[in-house]
Amino acid sequence: MTTTLRTLMLLAAFSAAPHAAAAPDAKATREIDHLLAFVATSDCKFIRGGTDYDGKAAREHLERKLEVARSMLSTADQFVDRVATGSSMTGEAYKVRCGTREITSQAWLRGELDAYRKSAR
Repeated sequence: MTTTLRTLMLLAAFSAAPHAAAAPDAKATREIDHLLAFVATSDCKFIRGGTDYDGKAAREHLERKLEVARSMLSTADQFVDRVATGSSMTGEAYKVRCGTREITSQAWLRGELDAYRKSAR
C-alpha cells in the first residue's frame, strides 16, 4: 500500500470521528511532546500489527500519524485516544510489552499522562 493511500485512509478515519477544529494549544503540545519522548526512551516494546518495535521506531510512527491528525486534536487525551492507541486502517489496538507485562498502548500512555500531569502541578 502506498504512503499516499495510507495517508488518505488515515484522514478518512479521522474525519469520520468527532473532533475539534483547532490544533493543540501550548499545554497540550507539551504533554504530547512528553508522551512522544516517553515512548522514544522506553525500554518497552511497542507492538503494532503483530510486530515488536523499539521506542524510537514507535515514536517515529506516532509522529507521522500526528502530522496528519494534528489539526483535528486539541488535547493530549485526544492524541492518546485517536492517534496512539491503534491502527486507523485495521482497527487493531497497539500494545506495549514491558518485561513480561503486556498492556494496551492506551492504558500505558494514559498512565504516563496522568503521572506527568501530577508532577507538573
